[in-house]
Amino acid sequence: MPRRREKFLRLLLPPLFFAGYLIAHIVLGATGWLLPLELFNLLLLIASLIIAVMLMCGKGDLLLGLGIMLLIAAHGLVGQKLAPDSLTSGAILMVNILILYVGFKIAENLPIRYFAVFTVSYFLLFYIFIVKMDNAEALFLLALMGLAATARNFRLLAYFWALALSFTFCQPYSWQAAIFSFFFLKIMFSARRELPSITTLAFLACGLLLVFFVLLPVLVIALGEDPRNLINMLKLQQVREALVTTAITATISTAILALFCIPLAYAISRMKFFGKTFLLSVIDLPIIIPQSAAGIALLRLFGRQQFLGEVFFTAFGIRFDGTMLGICLAQIFVAMPFITKSALAAFNNVPPGLEHCARTLGANSLGAFFRISLPLAARGIFVGAVLAWARAAGEFGAVLFVAPHPETAPVTVFNFFTSVGIVETAPLVATLLLFSVLLFFILQLCVNLLPETNRKEDSGP
Repeated sequence: MPRRREKFLRLLLPPLFFAGYLIAHIVLGATGWLLPLELFNLLLLIASLIIAVMLMCGKGDLLLGLGIMLLIAAHGLVGQKLAPDSLTSGAILMVNILILYVGFKIAENLPIRYFAVFTVSYFLLFYIFIVKMDNAEALFLLALMGLAATARNFRLLAYFWALALSFTFCQPYSWQAAIFSFFFLKIMFSARRELPSITTLAFLACGLLLVFFVLLPVLVIALGEDPRNLINMLKLQQVREALVTTAITATISTAILALFCIPLAYAISRMKFFGKTFLLSVIDLPIIIPQSAAGIALLRLFGRQQFLGEVFFTAFGIRFDGTMLGICLAQIFVAMPFITKSALAAFNNVPPGLEHCARTLGANSLGAFFRISLPLAARGIFVGAVLAWARAAGEFGAVLFVAPHPETAPVTVFNFFTSVGIVETAPLVATLLLFSVLLFFILQLCVNLLPETNRKEDSGP
């Protein structure tokens, strides 16, 4: 803007704005719309006059100053009628002046898309907190300050909206929604691939939304309980014994599975034989069998009153029903596919050529297995062992039929629920969930310490 023209506008527009405000103030005061001599209204007039004088003297940005004058006039004539009291009215005016200043600086220094997003965000916040919600002026002011602090960075603005929406539309699960929203945004912003792809990002976003709805019950239970209730629950002897029983039996079951299933997976990976496809299908069978059916089948075969169970009890003094051995038996049955299939996939990723080289260098077949195949497949096998352990620890249906005593953690939860109800059972569920998540997280960290193998077939020179 030319200097002479700007000087002319500075001498013309500010007094016109103030005169218009003063006339409207007098007219509306005469009609009874507002109290013209009220202290707050007089302070608004004085503030508008001071800004007009400053602009006429060449101080400050003309457009910004006129915008503030217009905002003061609009608030003094109309806006304050919407506020419940003078204090809230003054706070709304000051925050709106801050928003006007931030918007002006964004329009002046950043691309137009930032100003467009900032403007749309302002009106959306107004619609949410003023139009749709009752008595939410304080939340509106807080949201506007958050908008002003984050509007210059789209990532920060996304986190701000995630927090705002979580605590407005996701009640009573606001904290759970906020935690997942932040996790979701962190993944989306950090996702990278060699060739940029919107399709891949869209697929990732859809999958994460499904994960959120699947894990929402876990988050609600885990974060909705008082920590003191969790501590009190851990003090119960029944709960401690259930956790110990679960950990011991799941560990024993996983060890037995590893002893037999890892060699089986290696043999399937390296050999061709009749019925191989059928064997792989049979290994997956425990996954599709209902837990209750599995428990009845095991009890029908290994119960003390049954032939095979009586043979074990008579010959070896081993009893399955109502003992920890019965718990392990049920856990082994349901967890077998997880470790077997994971170990099979891991051995399939180990090139057989490496074993051939070891054999030519003097190693026997057993030495090649322990020195080459097993170490390279260790990561996949350990992942399978972790999954098998988790599946064994979480088994309920088969364990309930075969060995309801001593109680494992899932059986204890069931017994609590049937005796005291869902409300009193919630602290126990939260305790078990946190315990399981912590233990599973530690096991996953151990998995990351193991080498990863990607199979690459030998190629010619």
